[in-house]
Amino acid sequence: MNPNRMENPTSTIPAMALQLGSFQAAVDATLQDFNARNFTAGFWQKQADLWVQDAEAQQSVRSFMGWLRVAETMLPRVGEIEEFAREVKAAGFQHVVVMGMGGSTMTPIVFKQAFQQGPDALPLSVLDTTNPATVREIEQSVPLAQTLFVVASKSGTTAEPLAFGDYFYARLKELKGDKAGENFVAITDPGSKFVTQATAEGYRRIFLNFAEVGGRFSALSYFGLVPAALYGIDIKTLLERAIGMMRATGAEGQVAQNPGLELGVALGVLAQQGRDKLTLVVPDNLTDLGLWLEQLIAESTGKEGKGILPLAGDPLNGPEVYGQDRVFVYVGYENQPDEENRRKVAALAAAGHPVITILMQDALDLGQEFFRWEVATAVASAVLEINPFDQPNVQAAKTATDQLMKVVVEQGALPQETAPILQENGLDYYANVAGGSGVEVLRNFFGQSQPGNFLCIQAYLHETPALNQELQALRALVQERLHIATASGYGPRFLHSTGQYHKGGPDTGLFLQLTTDHAQDLPLPGRPYTFGTFQNAQAAGDLRALQDYNRRTLRVHLGSGGEQQGVTRLLQALREALA
Repeated sequence: MNPNRMENPTSTIPAMALQLGSFQAAVDATLQDFNARNFTAGFWQKQADLWVQDAEAQQSVRSFMGWLRVAETMLPRVGEIEEFAREVKAAGFQHVVVMGMGGSTMTPIVFKQAFQQGPDALPLSVLDTTNPATVREIEQSVPLAQTLFVVASKSGTTAEPLAFGDYFYARLKELKGDKAGENFVAITDPGSKFVTQATAEGYRRIFLNFAEVGGRFSALSYFGLVPAALYGIDIKTLLERAIGMMRATGAEGQVAQNPGLELGVALGVLAQQGRDKLTLVVPDNLTDLGLWLEQLIAESTGKEGKGILPLAGDPLNGPEVYGQDRVFVYVGYENQPDEENRRKVAALAAAGHPVITILMQDALDLGQEFFRWEVATAVASAVLEINPFDQPNVQAAKTATDQLMKVVVEQGALPQETAPILQENGLDYYANVAGGSGVEVLRNFFGQSQPGNFLCIQAYLHETPALNQELQALRALVQERLHIATASGYGPRFLHSTGQYHKGGPDTGLFLQLTTDHAQDLPLPGRPYTFGTFQNAQAAGDLRALQDYNRRTLRVHLGSGGEQQGVTRLLQALREALA
């Protein structure tokens, strides 16, 4: 890849094929209706009544639609960003760590997986969890004095990135004294409190993003592009291709076919007809795209008892294990065979499941796909008649966590929790179902499952490849035995993404929360608590919020015997429970 290669902004749009079967007529009718109402023109004019009718809500919608032209805004700033990347390299930095939550970190995670590190660029790590073992792992894997820490927070008040920044700033202060700030970069909105802190601490650079660009729509802003440039990605071509998709979706006037409108109408109509589980199928080098799509789609659509649930990593199987709640979306590359996935997707289409296929020419087409999906998500929300730009239920878990942390500050520890209903084989079970054994508790909990439901595994654990395999085995077992969709996320990452859907979407979830003791905790500078206590409070706060919404929950505490071993024991009990 030549980083200086020019790209025509009207480059080829990645091909999209819709195999909708019996749903095609309903999709065509809605598409015809949207075109008759000049939806595309109204969309680009930020016509808020496409989504909401209340005057105050309409003003809020318009204030968050800056993402529509952010690629055009950023293109003239490419030189500034690339010059900064060269400056960092010349200053002797050897590694970059991006620290944030939600929309501030999802795009860098995708970039790191989809692209190879560029020549003369820096390796990239992303920290988006309060798990102390993960924080320690990051710390031990990088040369601290030669590492650039990018603290990314749109609001400048999000607790997790501020905690990450404070922790590593204290570590750098031990090494470099008053020059610690040279190792830090801030990306935040103008006027945020974080600007004041970063200035006072002597941060090397503060990139001011755009208040009118919401976090989950910020992939093509500084939040995505600064880490991409540091990693050696050709951000100019990325943006130029995104502008090509902008034009294809009507940025410069009416278009014969609008790929964002077509995708969004299809997803919205399918969800209305019960096909509300968007099952993403991708090759191995695109699996993290699912994390980005989870936040964009779930947080935008999961409200008012409605929504589309994106499923990343749900085991791909034959048609016989799936209910009537699925739409399958394959995103891959034209020249990458990925034969097994494509064969299975073809079998699903032949069995009557709706299938959408998008084929990119290379990873730089992600710029186009980010924009296509942003448009499609907004369009699907219009079909569902909801506001895609708010997140009314995300605050519930934050409020519950804040209340618990207030107790920690005042009393030195989290409140005493209620006793588990069962302790067995090193596992503690907390649930509203009865059971004299772990097998019985699991059987009774999963016995609540109905067609169209989904399992959500919420792992407040240290993510490792081995643990991922165990969680995948658990998902595969539930899918095979119960024929329901499965989702899995690490906390607190998912709180900033699918957490909105969990509380605001339809009451169709069974929530399995996994927690653990933190044998090797880490203190948080300037705070009377540790990372482990912080993560425990987030887990407890989210569980309380789910229960306040009367969701079906089961918490299994794995204790101190090892997380992977604890999940293995849980999996053994579940095999017996679902036999």
